Amino acid sequence: MQYLVFAPKWNHKRNDAMGAFQPEAKRFLKHYGEPPGNVILIDNRQWKSRQRADVLTAINSCCSSCVPTVVALFCHGYKGGLQLGFRNRHAAALARSIAAIGDKSVRVVLYACDTGRDLDRDRRDDLKAFGGDGGFADRLRDELCKHGAVDCQVDSHTTAGHATRNPHVRRFEGRGSPIGGVGGYYLVPRKPRAMWRAWRTALRTPFRFSFPLMAVGEIHRRLLRGSTSSV
Repeated sequence: MQYLVFAPKWNHKRNDAMGAFQPEAKRFLKHYGEPPGNVILIDNRQWKSRQRADVLTAINSCCSSCVPTVVALFCHGYKGGLQLGFRNRHAAALARSIAAIGDKSVRVVLYACDTGRDLDRDRRDDLKAFGGDGGFADRLRDELCKHGAVDCQVDSHTTAGHATRNPHVRRFEGRGSPIGGVGGYYLVPRKPRAMWRAWRTALRTPFRFSFPLMAVGEIHRRLLRGSTSSV
């Protein structure tokens, strides 16, 4: 398994990079037994085009034999893009680089606010069980499929919140399609409330780093058993 983990190098708002994104990115790597120092820091004081190029260069230089691959980005997000230089129109370039690694079932984790939303101004529909069509995560999944990563998976946040503890997580899957799909679905719906409470509690533990590599059924079974604190 190969883990490519990105975070911004400099604070943008208060202590966001050094107080949230970088520490959580390091904890993510440590959780999987990887050196925390392997986080790839992107100089977010550079032009957006330079940040984007640095991310793509890092992905392009990875070893294609180390698959399956996980690509995780810890940064600010928007309904149509990421802090590190990517907007919807750049999703194809990002997908092309990721897919070129050769892993059809690559996992992409966007620990980034709002990337699982759709593109309209109405936030109410972003809390529905299914949705997000047209947003950045949806577009990235579609482009991954078009570039051969047909069994890909993209997990992303649909609201603003904590970098990794935000419970509003939507999953977008390739499901073998060469063209992508229409939106995604909530990993854990807000009802029944007991499950939602268990999910929120679990995200305060290392489970927040484990779930992207777990199938939905496994996530639900762990929550029902309450066996997430050591995962």
